[in-house]
Amino acid sequence: MATADHEVVQLFQQKLHPLAGKLVEMLNEHYSHQTERRGCGYTQATRVLAEYINTVRESQEFQDLKLFDDFNHKALKSILDQQGLYDLQLNSWRNLDLNIQLNQFISTAVDSDFKQCVMQVQEQQKVLRSIQEQAQLEESKLLCAMIEDVILPKTAVDTDLVELRKTVEKPKVGSCPMAENFFLKIAHHRVLRGGEINIFVDHQNRPLLLEKLNMGDNHSCISLVPLLMNGVRLPAGSLFSVDYDRDTIQNKQPNKKYKGFVIPYDEIAGFWFLRLTTLAVSPQNRKRAFSTHFQQQVDNGLYSPGTTELQQLFDVAQAQL
Repeated sequence: MATADHEVVQLFQQKLHPLAGKLVEMLNEHYSHQTERRGCGYTQATRVLAEYINTVRESQEFQDLKLFDDFNHKALKSILDQQGLYDLQLNSWRNLDLNIQLNQFISTAVDSDFKQCVMQVQEQQKVLRSIQEQAQLEESKLLCAMIEDVILPKTAVDTDLVELRKTVEKPKVGSCPMAENFFLKIAHHRVLRGGEINIFVDHQNRPLLLEKLNMGDNHSCISLVPLLMNGVRLPAGSLFSVDYDRDTIQNKQPNKKYKGFVIPYDEIAGFWFLRLTTLAVSPQNRKRAFSTHFQQQVDNGLYSPGTTELQQLFDVAQAQL
């Protein structure tokens, strides 16, 4: 018997435009994505989104629309190409539904094919903004918001979030399904004898991310609060690689309890988003959201993957300040 499509797949199919086939296959948990290396389809889908999130949002390029299945960007290109005929000055096809200049044009211009085209695009973008609110599942809301922002990027002013600087090159740090292993232990104050943790803080000395060293891959860190990268809101519990030379940073303070340092986030050369961790979803919903990935964590004896909360990691970070 065929299983129902994932909620995210259904929402985009019904409300806006079908997602790309690769994403649909992942979100519908095709068995090829439920492997020891990949974890599960949902995890893989966040890795696919990472490829877009780590790329700067170009104002007049249409690459991000490849998230969708054969999306025709003809209307968007037409608006940019013809705007001069209507004394408009648009520098991007993004966020046209919020563009004051366009809204004034709509309210005063006589009817035309161009006006109809603008109104159609604005309506599509309004629908895209509404999809997250229509999602019922916690994990669906996270993905819908990320997809929205890839297309309709936000700013630090819009969101009141700290924006991370992206590293220039893709790091060698992996994002295997077992990356949560040491973060779960740290949440329960089980730091390996040779292990260290660094806490990246904002200008008010509030914890943003926690990095682990000498515990599995070095230079991987987890976000403790929502953050912004290339216009995309990334939830707490996101996994990043981080690029910097700690020895060259003068503006750092030793942790109060564990080995490592408290470091201002803007001292860091750059971050690279890898994927969502299972900690991005609340404990009661993890098994549903991450299916075989979560089960791997249980089967491999990770420390309390079904009950540990991200707040516990935040508390560990806070105790170092």
